[in-house]
Amino acid sequence: MILGLIWGFVLIPPYLQSRRASRPGDSIASFRQQLRVLERTTPGSSNLSRLDVGRYDPPRHTRSNVAQLAGRRPAPSQAAMRRSEIRRRRRDVFVTLLGAVAVTFLLSVAVGGTVWMLHLLVDVAFVAYVAMLVSLQQQSVEKDLKVRYMPPTSARRQPQLALRRYGS
Repeated sequence: MILGLIWGFVLIPPYLQSRRASRPGDSIASFRQQLRVLERTTPGSSNLSRLDVGRYDPPRHTRSNVAQLAGRRPAPSQAAMRRSEIRRRRRDVFVTLLGAVAVTFLLSVAVGGTVWMLHLLVDVAFVAYVAMLVSLQQQSVEKDLKVRYMPPTSARRQPQLALRRYGS
């Protein structure tokens, strides 16, 4: 029974993820996937990367942002899409570990014995993962507080000394 549960934990998440990715109703995701395949198979060309389309977020119409809605919404950047994928992957791992904690606890209560050691091992993995997530969040907040990006300069300015010398 325990071996069956372990195989279930190993095989069910990839199966559910592949079903979610291959759903026919998700035309935007399938279009993005087709663009990625074209980009990988096209030799020497990276022009397709600018055609990558982000997920559609329905606009929220309020009185304050009606003027902003007149212009087109820019597509999300590659970095924003990567952050979204990382966030989704971390959430999936968190939920899987939480489910493993719950299942091993129920098994430990029902069966007892050495299953408690398995439960403690899963608990340690869950606590370590949560500690890693908290550490990453703190590093991100610290970076946002400390790092300041300089505004880009539109044109190179000549030094004032050179202007005075050539202007006289």
